Amino acid sequence: MTFHAGLLVASLLAFGGAVLAGLVGVLVPRRSTAVAAAPTGAVVAELPVAAYTPAVAMGALLLGGGFLLVALIARTVAAGHAPWSNLHETAIAFAFGVVAVYAALARRTPIGGLAPLVAIVAGALVAVALSQPGEILPLVPALQAPLLLTVHVGSAMLAYAIAAVAFVAALGELVQRRAAGRLALLPSAATTRAVAHRAVLLGFPVLTAAILLGSVWANLAWRSYWSNDPKELAAAATWLLYGAYLHVAGRRDRWAAMAPWLLVIGFGAVLFTYLGAGLVFVGEHSYAGA
Repeated sequence: MTFHAGLLVASLLAFGGAVLAGLVGVLVPRRSTAVAAAPTGAVVAELPVAAYTPAVAMGALLLGGGFLLVALIARTVAAGHAPWSNLHETAIAFAFGVVAVYAALARRTPIGGLAPLVAIVAGALVAVALSQPGEILPLVPALQAPLLLTVHVGSAMLAYAIAAVAFVAALGELVQRRAAGRLALLPSAATTRAVAHRAVLLGFPVLTAAILLGSVWANLAWRSYWSNDPKELAAAATWLLYGAYLHVAGRRDRWAAMAPWLLVIGFGAVLFTYLGAGLVFVGEHSYAGA
């Protein structure tokens, strides 16, 4: 096993640890301990195991993100360009972005309970990376624009990562509302909704910039700003979905209930844009596999 592959496997194990911590918090929610109380004697107090789960899961998640960061830095040095020129590399960047965005949002909001869900998303992306060839190959002609490769694909990966965190927060809201707020492991529905909205407010401009930069790059590479390529069409549809979310998120009527569902559907559109449009359909972006 190469050093690069070892880092990816190590990150996958760390993410698995975060998920395991979450399962323990759900399946073993409480333990009892006796504490002295005068003058009546011992009183049994309930100490929730779930109280420790967010910290353990967050630690494992950040450890996995650290392994991915080292992998990206090493890949950059070895390849001599930004490490997102094919599906193997972009999946690593995507996974690291998910962890980094979540960690940044968690600094200001108590959303540690979402760490196991974030770990599942990041781990799935690392699994995608491991399933793809990891050799460093020369860039195809269309990718031989270092600045645009760095900025356009980098901004797309960042937008996708923010969308992933918004998706996880939306799932947290839906589950918590379904459970009538009784799940101690998860943040409250109001907290997850606020985090998801903050994420979209950050991610929508980044996604817009990524699409515009892609249009500029397309004109340089293929002499056309728009060619009805499957990935271009999927990206436009994804942009419209998040625009629809912003339209209904601030409403106070029955349409507001659609907001988390639009984030779930929107992330599905992100995954289709990232994977489906490049792998299932043949188009200008098929050369990179993503």
